[in-house]
Amino acid sequence: MSKTPKDPRAKLWAEMEAEIQKRSDKKDRGFILSGTWKKFVRNEDGLKVYAVDGTWIRNNLCSYFGHGGHELVHEFIPKNEIWISTHHYHESNWSGGQCGCKVLTKNQKVSKNYFDSTTIHEITERREMRKGKKYWVAHNIALDKEREIGLLSDPFDDTTDN
Repeated sequence: MSKTPKDPRAKLWAEMEAEIQKRSDKKDRGFILSGTWKKFVRNEDGLKVYAVDGTWIRNNLCSYFGHGGHELVHEFIPKNEIWISTHHYHESNWSGGQCGCKVLTKNQKVSKNYFDSTTIHEITERREMRKGKKYWVAHNIALDKEREIGLLSDPFDDTTDN
């Protein structure tokens, strides 16, 4: 594993993420979000993986939702669910309104390899956070795992057909 870079984000992010992580075990197990924006894909590592419409989520639940998530980072995601966005996004000039990935076209659909690599990332990140690691550390471990698996040449590059 590479050395974890210093978290460049404002302290508020780390505090908010720690609070979501701390409260995750208190979630209502009956809480389910569903709609046409969310499609079940498969079970993996005991978790339900869903393909989701990230734009719908950013418009209705969380303006900073990126390519994926789980209940230890996003308080609205039910327990034991992994959500992966179906498309890259370029919705505004705000840094959170653009994914920052290298893509072929604006708002392109994510490739199968990108979807699967992001799924591995989210599962790894969640597993590390369940062990008590903070988000930033878990996130960087998950990026290393994506690189190790090698479905993509770079976790932020979705320019090859696969």
